[in-house]
Amino acid sequence: MRRLRWLPVILGALVAGVWLAIAGGFAAQAWWRLPELAVWHEPLEGEFSARDPGRPARFADLLALEQRLFSQLAGRLREQPASAVDPMSRYSPESAAAALALKSAGNRSSVLTHPQPRGAALLVHGLTDSPYLLSAIARSLNARGLQVVSLRLPGHGTVPGALTTVHREDWIAAVELAARHAAELAGPGKPLVFAGFSTGGALALRHTLKALADSALPMPTDLMLLSPAIGISELAAVSEVAASLAFIPGLAKARWLDVLPEFDPFKYNSFPVNAARQIWHLTRELERELAAAERAGALARLPRITTFQSLVDATVQIEDLARRLYRRLPAGRHELVVFDINRRHQLSGLMAPGPLQALERLRQAPPLGFRLTLVGNRGPDSDEVVEWVREPGDRVFQPQALGLTWPPGVLSLGHLALPLPAEDPIYGLSPATQPGERAFTLGGRAPSAEAGALSVPLVALARMRSNPFHASIERRLDAIASGSAR
Repeated sequence: MRRLRWLPVILGALVAGVWLAIAGGFAAQAWWRLPELAVWHEPLEGEFSARDPGRPARFADLLALEQRLFSQLAGRLREQPASAVDPMSRYSPESAAAALALKSAGNRSSVLTHPQPRGAALLVHGLTDSPYLLSAIARSLNARGLQVVSLRLPGHGTVPGALTTVHREDWIAAVELAARHAAELAGPGKPLVFAGFSTGGALALRHTLKALADSALPMPTDLMLLSPAIGISELAAVSEVAASLAFIPGLAKARWLDVLPEFDPFKYNSFPVNAARQIWHLTRELERELAAAERAGALARLPRITTFQSLVDATVQIEDLARRLYRRLPAGRHELVVFDINRRHQLSGLMAPGPLQALERLRQAPPLGFRLTLVGNRGPDSDEVVEWVREPGDRVFQPQALGLTWPPGVLSLGHLALPLPAEDPIYGLSPATQPGERAFTLGGRAPSAEAGALSVPLVALARMRSNPFHASIERRLDAIASGSAR
């Protein structure tokens, strides 16, 4: 009995020892591995917060808050020492990246109006991203008669340090505010489209699930998801422990998973632990809400969902998307569009087996309740890209021509690639720039160098950042914008 009395103490000591080992090891490697933090690794004051009773209640107030944040950022950058100025950095006022990051609208919330609107849309970007990543889709929906609200999620578009304090409830509250504004612009009985990329997809879906139970919330007529963060690695949960020593003086780097040069004007390269923590919790909450809505029989009232997903995706696994979302949906209206690898590429035989096996399981599955479209080679000896369409309840894929071919050297798309066309002037594979425009491109051919030659991993420059098959998305926008059947 005396020994049993000590059991809780022993177990507590073991748990504390494991916690200290994980947290201490993470803090130590962060201190040794990561470079020194800069002024942009600290948050700004006055960011949108769901916990602030005086937070903006109207979209116009949100725009005014953003203007104050960017003014504060400009003042902070003017005060940084000259030795910190980097000609490649988005935080060096005279750099080409800064001209885009600080002076264009790409990092800010905005509204595209239409003289004769027939509805409205809300666009929500992903984690560490900005509204620019959905700018091509925003223009396309606007050209089809929708007034388009592009939301900057709290913590984004300014400094990566803002993500060290942001909370997922801030994102949820901001989405609700922007959704109400989009619904007002649409008017009653008109199409209302929600489009979300990555984390923005999870937020758009979560809002829609909440609207099933709360009629006061705007309900979209169509839900468009691109690489949605439906499920992410369970290793993100370790971030709860990993950053727990960051309060100790000298261990501020423990708040960060990566600290990298900020050369991208519309996406942070540095990544704080808190960002991983918030998206992990968001996906877990979304999973519980999907399961609860399924048990209640409420998923039949969801709007049509069209999802675009790359077969190879370092962030979102296609099987999570199929299992956690699509296999729960009632049969009929929904579609999953999957961008395959280049089966004719000379390196296709070196592809990791996981994604290929996942696609094959989906391809060989019994008749599905949703439309499955594979965008890929017409055949093993062809560079032509077609859509292989399998209708709900069918077993056979039928080809539909796109008039496209694989660009030279491209093996696959990826998580970042889907929203922007290949002609995008910043991230495009074949960027189009206006005469006299100062060129700044990140999406062309990746440089070749020895490992360790650059201060960023070579893979950061080799990832696909645009979609040469964007026409597959565009051809669905007419039906999405009008709310009509496909």
